[in-house]
Amino acid sequence: MNRDNDVILSSQLSAILVMTIMGVGILSLPRMVVEEAGPDGLFLVLGGSIFALLAGWIIFLLVKKFPGETIVEFGNTLLGKFFGTVIALGFFGYLMILSAYEVRSFGEITKQYLLFETPIEVLAITILLGSVYTARSGIESIARMAEFLFPIITIISVLILLPIIPEIDYTQFYPIFRTPILKLIKGIPVVFFSFIGIELTLLYAAFVKEPKKIGNAMLLTVGLVSFYYISIVFVVVARFGLVETTHIIWPTLEVFKTVDLPGAFIENLDAFIMSIWVIAVFMSLVSAYYGSALILSRIFKTKEFNFFVLPLLPIIYFLAFIPDNLIQLNDWIDIYSNYAGSFFMVLLPLLLLIISFFKKSKGGKKNAP
Repeated sequence: MNRDNDVILSSQLSAILVMTIMGVGILSLPRMVVEEAGPDGLFLVLGGSIFALLAGWIIFLLVKKFPGETIVEFGNTLLGKFFGTVIALGFFGYLMILSAYEVRSFGEITKQYLLFETPIEVLAITILLGSVYTARSGIESIARMAEFLFPIITIISVLILLPIIPEIDYTQFYPIFRTPILKLIKGIPVVFFSFIGIELTLLYAAFVKEPKKIGNAMLLTVGLVSFYYISIVFVVVARFGLVETTHIIWPTLEVFKTVDLPGAFIENLDAFIMSIWVIAVFMSLVSAYYGSALILSRIFKTKEFNFFVLPLLPIIYFLAFIPDNLIQLNDWIDIYSNYAGSFFMVLLPLLLLIISFFKKSKGGKKNAP
């Protein structure tokens, strides 16, 4: 059962998941989609979103059988204490590496676009310290923050992009269906793994006030993220064209930099846009960071998770700077997401769900439907 006495709404769970998913991945998504599918990239996003929805639904079917429990508890129930703990520790390591990726990406991008003279190490420590403070406040505070910031970021992003609409070239997508179906299918993982973060439901579902509504949260999460992904891919490609998009490392940031707001009262629009992104990546980091500490607290059965938050900081910092450069960082995270992402987003939830159909709970009754 939930020992932390924190309760969140299904809508707040959705806000957390959306902010987590769209942290860093959305910046390079248009480039990766165009590299895989060219002008048919929008269909690729749609296909990847459908698979993400299926993964989210599998997770929902699993967690609703164990209300008030995280993957640590129901993992032990279904796999036994030893294998359940091994899986929990694997999930812990998975979230730690994701946190390290967020930290390093934040440092690299912020230095490149905003704080040119600031060492990446200083930027990394800064966001980690902020994450420690926020993660220690608990899931309720994180949920409220995500619920508050999400609509603000959305509205501001839409308002900034509106002036671009009359200038974009819709012909970049013509003719459609130029990409072979087989190639489109092979490219689906590119989009699917851009939904990494949805597997945090395996932890956060334990705190949802009405577990039956988690399914709605999954639908809302995937729907919103899909809408954002389709919109940003459309705007980037229509603005830059297919060829130029493939040559830009962070096309999402670059498209915002091309915006010229007539009569705007904000002089340094680049800095303003970066500040919005910083909020998004910060929330993504906090979610993974808190999840890591929560897993340890559940494994060791401590009353509070706070004890584990600060000691994780140097570990995440060390992991963040193992890659020598940005290219190596992206190469490693691509490989990592393909294998670890597949396991924790699809294979593990599906395996546990299948086992749950045959295994009885400790009380002798079958798991809740």
